[in-house]
Amino acid sequence: MRQGLRLFGLAVGLALLVAPAWGAQSPRENIARLNAVLLDVMKNADGLGFKGRRAALRPVMSELYDFAFMARIAVGGDWKSLAPRDRERLVDAFERMSIAIYAARFDGYSGERFEIVSDEKSVRNTVLVKTRLIRPAGGPVALHYLTRDKGGDDWRIIDVFLDARFSELARMRADYTSVIKRRGFEKLIETIEARIAEMAGG
Repeated sequence: MRQGLRLFGLAVGLALLVAPAWGAQSPRENIARLNAVLLDVMKNADGLGFKGRRAALRPVMSELYDFAFMARIAVGGDWKSLAPRDRERLVDAFERMSIAIYAARFDGYSGERFEIVSDEKSVRNTVLVKTRLIRPAGGPVALHYLTRDKGGDDWRIIDVFLDARFSELARMRADYTSVIKRRGFEKLIETIEARIAEMAGG
């Protein structure tokens, strides 16, 4: 797999090593479903192209990620000062950027597979799903997914830990709050849109 996988690291598990304990919409099952789509996209990456990969990923990612929650956390205390319309713009841009990152990074297949290691309760009504990416060349990459119940067993991904240590959401928060404080909200939106255009352009 290409180095891009390690940058955003949103890979999860197909192999259910033990029976899930969280019901029909369990965090573990959601991660496995996401991974099934990712694997299919990887195997058909060249034929799909960037736009096709993005279109294939959008439905499952929109369903399984809590992009609104993640966008709010990413801007920290500045969220409170944003007008409702600007909050909507931020969430929309955040979601489109996240999907574009997947489409850009999961752009090939070299015999990789995904494995779920465990799922366990974590803090504040969250469940941590521990996974790893098994690569034909090189050691496994540990990728942990933090999920949160929005209510009614609606479990959504809210963070990814690269190499089981580095929080992707924490990195985004550092970047986003820095841009807002130095250059303002409009510059943040401009920065996100530029990143999306860059990935779409290859």
